[in-house]
Amino acid sequence: MKKVLLALLLAVTLLVPLDGYARAYNVSFDKATPEAVINTLKHDTGLEFVYQKDILKAAKSPVTCNYTGLTLEQMLNRVISVNMFLDYEVVDKTVILKRPNVGVDIVKGDIKGVVYDVEENEPLAGATIMIDGTTKITVSDVDGKFTISDVTALNPMVTAVFVGMKPVLVKVTPKNMHDIRFNMETHVTMMSEVVVTGYQDIKKEKMTGSVATISSEKLEERYTLNLLDNLEGRVAGLSTYGGKPIIRGVGTLSGSTAPLLVVDGLPIEGSLDDINPYDIESVNVLKDASASAIYGARAANGIIVVTTKNAKKKGKIDIDFSANLTWYENRNMDYHDNFYMTPEEHIKAETEYMEYKYFVKDDVRNNDPEQNIKSFLQGLKTGQAYPSLIDYSYYQLATGAIDRNQLNSIIDGLKGNNFARDYADNVYRRQLVRQYNIALRSASDKSRNSIVLNYKHDNSGMINHKSEWLNISYKGSFDIAKWLTATVSINSIYSTDRTYGSDYNSSADNPWAFAPYYPFYNADGSIKLQYPWYNGNEWWDPGEGMHNLGVNVVDEMYNNTQTDRRQNMRYHGDLLFRILPGLTANAQFIYEVDTQNQKHLATEKSHAARSMRNAFAYRTAEGTVDYYTPRSGGFLQTNEIEGNYWTARGQLNYSRTFGKHDIAAIAGLEFRETTSKGTKALALGYDEQLQSSSTHTVDFGKLSQMRNSPLFMLEAGGYPCNQFVFGPYMEGGMGLVPEVNHRYGSGYANLTYTYDEKYNVFGSFRKDYADVFGLNSKFRGKPLWSVGAGWNVHNEGFVRDFAPWLSFLKLRVSYGVTGNIYQGATSVMTASAGEINGNTNLPFGTVTSPANPDLRWEQNRTTNVGLDFSLFNYRLRGSFDFYNKVGKDIFNGINLDPTTGFTSIVANAASIRNRGVELVASYDWFVPRSRRDFSWTTSLTFTYNTNEVSDVENPATIAHQLISKPYKVGYPVNAMWSYRFAGISDKIGQEGQTLFYVENGAVQHNASGRSIDILEFSGQSDPKYIMGIDNTFKWNGLSLGFVLAYYGGHKMRALAQTEVFNTFTSPMASYFVDAWTPENKTDVPGLGIYSSTSIGSEPSYSNTAVRDASFLKLRNIVLGYTIPETWLRRFGINLLTVSFQVNNPKALWTANDIGVDPETLGIRRPTSYMVGLNLNL
Repeated sequence: MKKVLLALLLAVTLLVPLDGYARAYNVSFDKATPEAVINTLKHDTGLEFVYQKDILKAAKSPVTCNYTGLTLEQMLNRVISVNMFLDYEVVDKTVILKRPNVGVDIVKGDIKGVVYDVEENEPLAGATIMIDGTTKITVSDVDGKFTISDVTALNPMVTAVFVGMKPVLVKVTPKNMHDIRFNMETHVTMMSEVVVTGYQDIKKEKMTGSVATISSEKLEERYTLNLLDNLEGRVAGLSTYGGKPIIRGVGTLSGSTAPLLVVDGLPIEGSLDDINPYDIESVNVLKDASASAIYGARAANGIIVVTTKNAKKKGKIDIDFSANLTWYENRNMDYHDNFYMTPEEHIKAETEYMEYKYFVKDDVRNNDPEQNIKSFLQGLKTGQAYPSLIDYSYYQLATGAIDRNQLNSIIDGLKGNNFARDYADNVYRRQLVRQYNIALRSASDKSRNSIVLNYKHDNSGMINHKSEWLNISYKGSFDIAKWLTATVSINSIYSTDRTYGSDYNSSADNPWAFAPYYPFYNADGSIKLQYPWYNGNEWWDPGEGMHNLGVNVVDEMYNNTQTDRRQNMRYHGDLLFRILPGLTANAQFIYEVDTQNQKHLATEKSHAARSMRNAFAYRTAEGTVDYYTPRSGGFLQTNEIEGNYWTARGQLNYSRTFGKHDIAAIAGLEFRETTSKGTKALALGYDEQLQSSSTHTVDFGKLSQMRNSPLFMLEAGGYPCNQFVFGPYMEGGMGLVPEVNHRYGSGYANLTYTYDEKYNVFGSFRKDYADVFGLNSKFRGKPLWSVGAGWNVHNEGFVRDFAPWLSFLKLRVSYGVTGNIYQGATSVMTASAGEINGNTNLPFGTVTSPANPDLRWEQNRTTNVGLDFSLFNYRLRGSFDFYNKVGKDIFNGINLDPTTGFTSIVANAASIRNRGVELVASYDWFVPRSRRDFSWTTSLTFTYNTNEVSDVENPATIAHQLISKPYKVGYPVNAMWSYRFAGISDKIGQEGQTLFYVENGAVQHNASGRSIDILEFSGQSDPKYIMGIDNTFKWNGLSLGFVLAYYGGHKMRALAQTEVFNTFTSPMASYFVDAWTPENKTDVPGLGIYSSTSIGSEPSYSNTAVRDASFLKLRNIVLGYTIPETWLRRFGINLLTVSFQVNNPKALWTANDIGVDPETLGIRRPTSYMVGLNLNL
């Protein structure tokens, strides 16, 4: 906590501007002498003035001027340069006065130039151009050109101003006086900033809710593959930890925690990953009830409103092209870095145990070498065993097949192997991601049209893997009449993902499946077959008609594939009717079709297909081998899922100002329907080339009755065909994906009243109906509402006089009720059908949940008190919010009297509270006047959130139940409960086993079945503190930016020191290097001789595995360069920017000292590098 507060204090301190540079200066001289002027400036500024006496004699005298509200730089320029006609230089806190150089500093004649709107890349007419400190002024013409005539001035500062745009100041010299160019940008201040809620656009000055707005300019400062990553550190209150967006804490136990996504005014069913990051105009995050309650029963988790770009430039086709190439570090396959023993350490530990296993008789620990030899031989004969190479070699030594020298030679040869490294060389590739975007936009007086294409290709860093994504969108807006504007948009997404297909036990996609010393290659250099669990072994003959189940991991990547294709089409129409002045009506409709095709293909040579044939092989009455499944071909599993969703909205909008009174109101109706359904199919004996299958020959009823194979591994009791084959590949492979249909209806209204641009009051009301609730009419359509008030302090007259440096200050307060939907419960009784009884082979149905007529929306009641501020002409700006969010009627399972026929039911039976503060602050350290000037902006976001379950019924009475369902009154939703570690047992026969405290201070190896009272609270898994710091530097076209992210106050379970049996077939955790022995009594479980004979879940949930998960990371560093416009104009190019970015370098600091990355709970993600190009024509 102290570290967090110190970091926050330091960050805020850095954002506080130096008084000498931020204060406003007022000066007034009436026929004053130069000496008197300098003395006054000394007194007012605290600066020292250095000059020769004869310089003041050359100054213009007397001095008469009157200025107010100037910065230090403006005041020195106007008084010394303009009125005294002297040159000067500021060094630290000293001003050096100089004589002007007539040929260099004094401008005589006409000043000429042009004013450009850089965002539209076109001349700007009507801009006002003036010489600072004088009355000389002019206006740019239709071509943006201007002339100020008959000027005689010393290095005059010329300013261009235009309503709604940032003023631009240029220093004029004799060299540039005839070729001045002002590049003007939109100035979005807090007063003019418009918040897009999806239902209406409203000025920030009139908002009473808590909203964060991120412009396209901010988003474009760094490149991310998805929008969520780009929002990290920019929105206070938004957590992206673990890749899950959560706004203001978890407010539900069973429902979704994801914010509602709104695109161009209407909610969509897609995710943030579906948004083209190049086509975003702005993102508004609505956080409190006042801002989001208009969305009613879908607003409890907050709203993310995305507005896509529109065509703006008239009379031409505007072309934007972007290309980005990202490459990743190669995966780190070092065993120690991945927290495993190295091959040498593993061999040492295993050989020590094998010496004991085969050559030491130990009655206490039931170790009998003779019996071990027999058991090993039995395992080899049946194929059930999959011994390690060292185990097999010691077996040979024990049976006399080899001698000690041969054993040592074998082991020495194994020491040079490194399975993970060789696996990576053959399976992994450097990950490359390419993304291209081209946008064509055109506008006229009557229409605006945009076409955007985006393509992304990712090789996923593995052989025969890929991910492709194509997004094509069209957006058109047409002014059909003065009273009617129509907008249509079509958005299409086509994606294909190819990965390794599922296999119950091939381990082909796991480089850590086999002991580190295992050879990846045969002696001839070919790839060696690996034998995971229940696949036989290299010394075993599977028998007549049986396939060898050895796995070639490279071939498997091609023989077993999962290909997922998705097509998402979104059609959006909007009609805007202008009825009367201030009164408009909207009719909107959105229709989405989402089609997913999942294809799992296992060829005849795949391990899965070979396992299927072996599993259902049998011997005929004639003694030959036959199969219940096709004897040739592979299999093909397909899932086709289609979703159809539509939303229709009709809305009236009223906005009018009457003198000091301003009213903005909306009212409307909204209807929505969602439908999803699909089919599943399975083709056996499938041949991709011939497009043939033999599924019709298979009796699935017969196969479902088999638990073990009638022929394969018969000596071991039969291969577990139901567990390894029928369940994973057949049982759920055919049939229907049940159709799910839901309908919703809503009515809503809100009103904002503003008096004299100072005082706001706000109210909203919404009533939602849904087919999942309302069996009891009392709970049908429960209203959701909010109220708010705001005070624009900066518009008060006394504030303007008292604090001219205060650009914007708004106080706001709000309270409201929002809802959340949980689709897993309904007020009516539900049942499922279509399952098959395993004993009778007949279909049956199941009542899945009883009726609950009192079921209703989850509710979140939020109180928010906020402050928005901007100081020193918007150089320092930000906001502060305090919120208290109380969740009521939260869905949770509760126990029922078994005599009702049900043991539990989902009900509105829990409450949750989130409370926190949010701080946002930005400061412009240096404000540029031209491209050549240096600029530096720092932005900070800080979030603190506490989460607590205030009411819940948790049926957990046993320790492991509370660990899996950790809800308890007075503790966080994501509480972590832990067993209390009591050391390692040294009791004879139980040496090396973990011990845990149970009731009354006793210790026991198995504690999961004891009372919940034995557990301790270890913290929460989601961060309490989140902070982002963003710095951007610019100079002469160069830009440098970096983002810091801090997460703290939470815990993680990492490197839990779990127990193992006395097998060494897979990598052993590196902590076993210090395993317990009688001679080395540590807190690490025993290995080998002292390995566990009874493994439970307790070590995985031990308090010793709980670590502080706080960290500080440098998310990315971005270096960019914008080519000068003068170089590009001759080629018809308006803008060309190149960039280089580094993502996710090593963490700057982690609270844990074991080297674990808190975000992966293991090794850190590979660093990536990006080069990008952005072009505008």
